[in-house]
Amino acid sequence: MIKGKIIKSLGGFYTIDAQGEEFTARAKGNFRHLGLTPMVGDWVNFRFDDGPGQENLAYIESVEVRKNQLLRPPVANIDQVFILVPLAEPSYNLYLLDLLLVHYAIEDLPVRILFTKADLNPEEGDRLQALYSQVGYPSHQVNLKEKGTKDFFYPFLKGKTTALAGVSAAGKSTFTNLYLEKELATGSVSEKTKRGRHTTRHVELYPGEDLYILDTPGFSRIEMDRLEIEDPRDLDHYFIEFRPLEGKCKFLDCQHLKEPGCQIKEGLAQGLISESRYENYVRMYEELEEKEKKKWRS
Repeated sequence: MIKGKIIKSLGGFYTIDAQGEEFTARAKGNFRHLGLTPMVGDWVNFRFDDGPGQENLAYIESVEVRKNQLLRPPVANIDQVFILVPLAEPSYNLYLLDLLLVHYAIEDLPVRILFTKADLNPEEGDRLQALYSQVGYPSHQVNLKEKGTKDFFYPFLKGKTTALAGVSAAGKSTFTNLYLEKELATGSVSEKTKRGRHTTRHVELYPGEDLYILDTPGFSRIEMDRLEIEDPRDLDHYFIEFRPLEGKCKFLDCQHLKEPGCQIKEGLAQGLISESRYENYVRMYEELEEKEKKKWRS
């Protein structure tokens, strides 16, 4: 059998990257009985069917144990996430960024933030890079058309499978193109809505030199019901700058809203926690709380 990585799934056929080549395969029928569906990112073992007329068709025999699995986008075995945030054209959305950071904190995935189109808004880039670096996320300002960008980020990508996330026209396809031998369509901004147009329509891994990149479909925000948080009181665990202050509030069940003796609010007053991050925490908490109320009312 041959071992390879699924890089695309379409209509029941799987494209597998193995031994420097791409092969097309189908899954064996017994996968349905096992309740297992191969997905993009899976490491699989496959073999060729030697039957008449089937010389070029392969069948997946087994799927190796996944180290993780994402639902949005549906992909397995991701090592890290690069979130691309445009500083202009389209305008950035820090609430969306913080939602994404919570989403990937839940999945326990390392995140690196790239503030793209830095040449269009350098002062704001300086502010945001400083803000999120202080929070604890590696952050960069980048002009993707600038010479040296590819060499700078290659050490962070080498040997890993990296998912790119962010709104359309943030530069995900442009970034991916730096490391591929083929060109992906890049996004543009609608003159009417000032939002990015979607260019990636499906989930696909792209192999480069000792790396894989997942260019995900662009989106405007993650719906709150996509966050795997059952209890709003767990939300604070996923704001990483809150962690050093956890357990130090006056009340053990403090939710850092209006309670007296709250160390998170004290950290906010002292400038240890940014106003925008705290405001987004409150907004997420209230939306999760409303979702929980609706669940009990239905």
